[in-house]
This record gives sequence, structure tokens and C-alpha cells, in this order.
Amino acid sequence: MTNFETAKKYRDYMVYVRRYMHENPEPSGQEYETVKFIMSELDKMGIKYTEVENGGVLAEIEGKKPGKTVLLRADCDALPVLEKENLNCTRAVWSKIEGLMHACGHDAHTACLLGAAKILLEKQEEIEGKVILCFERGEEMAGSVKYIFAYMEKNNIHVDSCFGMHTNLPLETGKVAVNDTNALAGAFGFDITIEGQGGHGSRPDQAENPINCFLAIANRLEALRLEKISPFMPATYSIGKLSSGTQGNIIPQTLNFAGTMRYYDDEAVDIFRREFRRLVEKTCEAYHCKPTFNNFAAPGFATVNDVECSVFARGAFAAELGAENICQIEPQMGSESYSQYLKQWPGCFAFLGVHNPAKGTGAANHNERFDVDEDALPVGAACYATYALEFLKTDFVTTHNPKYKYSECLKMLGKEDDLKLLY
Repeated sequence: MTNFETAKKYRDYMVYVRRYMHENPEPSGQEYETVKFIMSELDKMGIKYTEVENGGVLAEIEGKKPGKTVLLRADCDALPVLEKENLNCTRAVWSKIEGLMHACGHDAHTACLLGAAKILLEKQEEIEGKVILCFERGEEMAGSVKYIFAYMEKNNIHVDSCFGMHTNLPLETGKVAVNDTNALAGAFGFDITIEGQGGHGSRPDQAENPINCFLAIANRLEALRLEKISPFMPATYSIGKLSSGTQGNIIPQTLNFAGTMRYYDDEAVDIFRREFRRLVEKTCEAYHCKPTFNNFAAPGFATVNDVECSVFARGAFAAELGAENICQIEPQMGSESYSQYLKQWPGCFAFLGVHNPAKGTGAANHNERFDVDEDALPVGAACYATYALEFLKTDFVTTHNPKYKYSECLKMLGKEDDLKLLY
């Protein structure tokens, strides 16, 4: 029996897991009941695990023969989004907590990985080595995975390859995409407060309006991308938060704005950060205002697949699901903490199609109308299990990309404070 056929036997189980999590979402860093639920399911399967404080759960399935180690990863946190009906149908399941929902498919990811665990147990005789199941907390904030990595490094847990998945729109249900290299962009976040001099709206000459200063910055940002960054370097930026003032006739004292930049090229983000900071400082000086950089975070990594692992995965998935269902798609500009896995270990990140207009699944990730076609769950579980089983039974070893210890990654990210905290 193929892994996909085996996965279909566990469809109802994965639907149960996904619906339980969807009804009971928890935000990043507060996945307490979610983690208990995951551990209870592992207990039922007889799989040994470790709860990594603040980080999540690491479980192990040992094969009957010695060999390599593969890590399979899923995330489990939800988002502060008020759920609404999907695009044209009635949802199969609703969040029970108003203002909080699984709007990015993490409930499906966890369901797929627990389903894959059942497949791997059924085929444990075929496992040559070890499979680590990683259930990561706090992916949306990208701050929890450091505890998992620190635990693994401290305990000398070796990984030969890693694999992860994410639901994707508009990829159709039944299809899986594995790009050769670029999968998801890196992210740089900023949060800046501009302090001026408040006053009465009738006498702007007696005030220094931070709104005017911000408008000058925002207008100049439009040109910064074109003038300073090569058109051959994919890069976007957006401002998603802006707050200032209380009444129309009062010039406010302060203004706060925040946003992100996404990129694949390290040079692009270096240029943008340097020029952006200079722009803010010089414009504030010109408008007699003072900037405070509440957050001007070091850039995160882009999620870049190991090309040899990607080719290997596509071949293995094609044998399971049919070559017509395996593809590559254009790189996405969203970001993922999984990028840090790929800096340490050879592997790849796949996209799981969940787009089915007949079921109303077509809204983008992080959207209030986002929904998952549950027919995709056996496909995802089969991919998780197949990558592990096929990698472990072959002598495949990638020749690409130097890999780093997590402590080295922290230095690359400019997060030496985490080194002190974790090590």
C-alpha cells in the first residue's frame, strides 16, 4: 500500500485533529492547551516526546534499523483575526474564540504531521534511522523556535535533512509545489515613533506636526525602492500600522508607524535598511522632529530550498501522487521561521494546495475568510511520510549549501542577546 493510500485511511483522524485545533485556537506564545492536545495524541500512539519549554514538542519515531535522521516540522499557533464565512460556502468548522482563528493553515499542518506519524508507525519496519516530529510554537512571531534549536544543539541532536509544508492559495487541492531554491522571502520589521511638538490646529506655526514629517518619509519611500535597489533584486515593503492624534483640531505630539520589508537578496535588505534609516533621521531633522526606533530588527533569512533535496522530493512525491500533481510555483513574498531550519540542515519546504472553489477555499492566508479544503490533509500527510521514508532508505546526500549551528545563525542575524539567554 502506498503512503497516500495509507494516509487516506487516516483522513477522518486528521479532520478531527484539524477541527479540534480550529475550534480552539491559541495565539503565538500561548499554545498551552494546543501543546497538551498534541502530546495527548502522541501518547495515544505510543510515541516518545519531549516538551521544549516555550518552543514546542519534539517527538521521535525510531526505525528497526540504524541510519540517518530526518526532521519533519509543523507549526500550531493561530492569529488574532475575526473569522468570517469563507468565500461561497458554509464553513465545516468555526473558531469558538471570537477574534482568534487559524487563518494560516497551522491547524492543517499539525493534522498532517500527526497523520504522517500514524503512517510512519504503520511502516516502522521500513524506517532505516530516525524521524523527528517537530511541532513548533509561535511561528507567526518567529520567536519560539529558538528554544527548540537551542535544546537540540545543547543535546547534540543531529539532523541529516528536514522537510516542512505550508498550505497555499491558489494552488489547487491535490497539488504540491516544491521549488528548486527560493520558496519564501526574508523579512525585516520596523516600528518607529516620530515626536514633534503638539499644538492647536488653528496655529500650526506654533507646532511641529509629526504627521507632516511622516508624509514626507512615506512619499520618499516610494522612490527609495526604485532608486536604490536593483530591479533584479525582488524586494517589497509595506506600512501596516499608523497611529496619531485624537481630534481634528489638535496637532498631535507623536506619530507611530510600523511595517515590514520582504526580500530574497541580502544586499537588497542591507541597502534598504541603511537608506531607510538615513531617510527617517534626515527627514525628522528637517521637520524639527525626533525619531525613536522602537524596532529596527536585524533581517531574517529567506526560505531557500536545497536544490538537490527539492529534486529528490519532487521525484518521491510524483511516485506517490502522480507527476501531474507536482510542480514549482513563483517564489512567495511571505516569510517563515522555517528559513532557520534550512540554514542549519539540508532540506526543502513544500506548498500544499488547498484551493477548491466548490468548498469556498480561496481566500489568502491571514485573511478572515481563509479556509482549508480538508481533502488536502491526506496529501500533506503522505508527503511528510514519503520524504522521511524515501530519504532514509537511500544513500542520497546533498552537495549544496554550507550549513551552520544555530548559535552561528544567531550571530549572522545579529542576535547575540539570544546567545546569552539560550547558551
